[in-house]
Amino acid sequence: MAKPPPEQYATTNRVCCCNVKTAGYIVAIVEIVLCILALYGLFRNFQVFGSPYFFWFFVGIISIIIIIIGIIILILAIVKRKANWVIPHMFSQIFLTLFLFIVALVTAILLLFERYRGIRSLLGQGDYYMSDESTRFLGYLIILVYLAVALLEAFFIWIVYKLYLHLKECERIKTGQFSLLAAYDDEGYNSNVYIAPKNDSAHGGSPSAGDVYPYEPPVTPPPQGYRRPQ
Repeated sequence: MAKPPPEQYATTNRVCCCNVKTAGYIVAIVEIVLCILALYGLFRNFQVFGSPYFFWFFVGIISIIIIIIGIIILILAIVKRKANWVIPHMFSQIFLTLFLFIVALVTAILLLFERYRGIRSLLGQGDYYMSDESTRFLGYLIILVYLAVALLEAFFIWIVYKLYLHLKECERIKTGQFSLLAAYDDEGYNSNVYIAPKNDSAHGGSPSAGDVYPYEPPVTPPPQGYRRPQ
């Protein structure tokens, strides 16, 4: 019996030490926390810089609202098992990650050429008085924080992509476009799941009835030609 094409094999539903859907919820929770921290930073900067900072404050608030909407859609995608609903959140993650990397790179270049006013302009206040030493420390802090968040978001993109594949697979199984039996080798076994063979003599259940055993067979199946003594 020939094995099915590679694209018909089931994708793993594990990420690190948890289920991929649980990992998706963790991503949503962490991103909500990051949004709260960003919101605090916006209000803090608005309090320090005053009305000249209003434009950047407004842009930041709109960005956070968009991210929150994406997080809500992600949670609904997990609950409703809608793979395509994950895509908007994934694109927003990609855009955010690229933005964070670009800001960190620009800050590093400004530090290299000692363009401290440009660093202050990243906060929306190029004319705000700040010593060069404080500005240099601020630049290093921006690079550290933005790179850390960007790397975290890159890891989250990988998790959300695996979640998308898992939900897509669930949709294919539900619509009959994907055969669970095609995801395993000729023996009905892989490292994650054992599927009982289709013969009454095995006494191990039937995959047609939904009998799937994790990790290993419940019993060693007899040969296919075996007949139980009467």
